[in-house]
Amino acid sequence: MASNDKGMHMNDFGALTGMGFGVALIGGLIGLVITVLLGALILMFAYKLVVKSSPGYGQAVITMLAVVGAAIVIHIVLGLVLFWLGMLAGLIIFIADFLVTAWLIQKLMKSPMSGEISYGQACLVVVVDWLIWLAIAVVMWVIGMVIGFSFMHGMMR
Repeated sequence: MASNDKGMHMNDFGALTGMGFGVALIGGLIGLVITVLLGALILMFAYKLVVKSSPGYGQAVITMLAVVGAAIVIHIVLGLVLFWLGMLAGLIIFIADFLVTAWLIQKLMKSPMSGEISYGQACLVVVVDWLIWLAIAVVMWVIGMVIGFSFMHGMMR
């Protein structure tokens, strides 16, 4: 065990744990910023596909911040209340997240031509937005599998 200049023992594990928490916190914040900025672009694209008009990027970023904040609250509160339901709790949280996201899009993203969109259009924007995210996830999974199999193939030679 290491000692400091006053002769007291320092806990190396505690130092490493603190550093790990710091790296996780900074990494999580960087990931959150990237998610919000990329999510705003994807949301603008989904909005343009459904509503046929394009809101500003700033409006999309504000909406994404609200959506991420609401999703965090929904997942924590409903997760704590409904944890005993197992997979059904996940479905309830998914539905609540969908409905709140559509409501936030309806209220915060204004169409330059017609103003506020209908709730049905906002629901369709969320469906298109989530399908785009799903497509990105599938592409990333395929890339990961190809890289993984190539490493496995290289290790077997």
